[in-house]
Amino acid sequence: MEELKVNMSITREEALRNAAQKLDISPSKYKQAMERFASMSSYIVDGEYEGVTGLPEIYLQGSFKLGTEIRPYKDGKDADYDIDIVCLLQHLKESVSPQKVKHQVGDRLKEHGTYKKMLDDEGKRCWTLNYAEEDGIGFHMDILPSVHESLSKYTNSSWWRSAIAITNKCDENRTYNWSSSNPKGFAEWFYEKNSTLFESVKQEQKQLIFESYSRDNFFSTPEKVPNIHVKTPLQRAIQLLKRHRDICFCHRKNEKFKPISMIITLLAARVYQNESTIYETLQNLIRILSLHAEQMHHAFRFSEAAAHSTYNLIMRTRDNRWYIPNPCNPEENFADKWHEEENGIPHARAKAFFQWLEWAREDFVDTANILSEEHYIRSLVSPAIISDGLSTTQSLSALFDVPHRQKPFWPLDLNGFVQINAQFKKNSSWQEFNSGVILEKGCELLFHAHTDVPPPFQVYWQVVNTGKEAASDNNLRGEILLSDIAGVGGLIRKEECTRYSGLHWIECFIVKKGICLAQSKEFIVRIA
Repeated sequence: MEELKVNMSITREEALRNAAQKLDISPSKYKQAMERFASMSSYIVDGEYEGVTGLPEIYLQGSFKLGTEIRPYKDGKDADYDIDIVCLLQHLKESVSPQKVKHQVGDRLKEHGTYKKMLDDEGKRCWTLNYAEEDGIGFHMDILPSVHESLSKYTNSSWWRSAIAITNKCDENRTYNWSSSNPKGFAEWFYEKNSTLFESVKQEQKQLIFESYSRDNFFSTPEKVPNIHVKTPLQRAIQLLKRHRDICFCHRKNEKFKPISMIITLLAARVYQNESTIYETLQNLIRILSLHAEQMHHAFRFSEAAAHSTYNLIMRTRDNRWYIPNPCNPEENFADKWHEEENGIPHARAKAFFQWLEWAREDFVDTANILSEEHYIRSLVSPAIISDGLSTTQSLSALFDVPHRQKPFWPLDLNGFVQINAQFKKNSSWQEFNSGVILEKGCELLFHAHTDVPPPFQVYWQVVNTGKEAASDNNLRGEILLSDIAGVGGLIRKEECTRYSGLHWIECFIVKKGICLAQSKEFIVRIA
């Protein structure tokens, strides 16, 4: 077994870049995926489809088109890569039904002996082919049947040229309808936002990748390295944010309300101002988007002027709905469900988004300039537990699920946020530290919690210990206890010390009139 070690220190930017690189699809796996994409495309193109006026058009959309791909994280483990594909049949929209288009594509796939076995049941919009794992990595292709959109749907002819009408299956009554989309237009818009930095780093990055794979003669020249392997700070930031979202919401009650990838990608691209580092990109994005959280406050009132200035990225409308428009499809609102109440929580998706934004600020912005070389790899790429000086790969969500951890006993209405900052003192001076940093035994600890919940309120803390030392000392703790130190101005303090080796965490709850209005993220304390 490997003992717990303090890793080498590197800059924050290096830590971010190292973690993001480990989220990339490898050149060999990408080549394999594209070979299978080409085979599937050729098969669909060779099919016969009643009523069409030309050959189908098959093309990539989503993260594999934009270079923001990550391996999804679901149920506490890495899942298959998602490859999103458009299948455009050459029908006139006015002369064909969405049901016919959907089934023409599905029937063609079912005619293939192998594809029929790989095919999932019909989805709402897509047909999905599941490819078996090789080397522990699998992927699936989501094939989206579509036709050209009608010109009458658009006032801007440039949008219409690439716009498509996609099929929707309504589960309630088993009917089908059309909805508009424009993945080609979005990709062109994204490329434009990304182009300046992409062109400046393309040659250098392709050369480095070419040299890395030169022994295997994988690429004949640097120019043959696919563009997906070139990453700008914008693409890296999007990768890290998507993975961070997956980790943060894994196994949480509001997991199904987590921000969709398209919203993260769209907002990041809109804010991007050609920052040259990943950190600056994340810092500016989170800072600007955090201003929009003011619209969650109970006292918020719609203002036309503010809607077009301060809140021009995420807008809460006069009728209390939310609006995040697709820049290439004026009819598409990515926040069209944000106003909906779920499990008694109004604006459930909006709350989940702004809650996650605070977590992202804690983990990406409020960090030291120098970090452990595995700071983000440990928390984002390979979530792990470190207990009793031993390293074991396991999801953090599973780690937190221990029997001695008391569950919150109030109703939850998480309108507000609370953030924990921490300091430690070994000899004489206090120093700040981040969640997950390794500390020695014998340190004094001081935790400060900051909240936007207006007073008066009650503050509760929960300290959870793990490991053999704490267990043998009968001190695993885990109770949720009312704070005995609550300062003015929303500053709440909790004093602790480092006593037991292993991984432990502390959490803060803000309670008002018997309802929990804010719950912090687990602040992890690792003790060598």
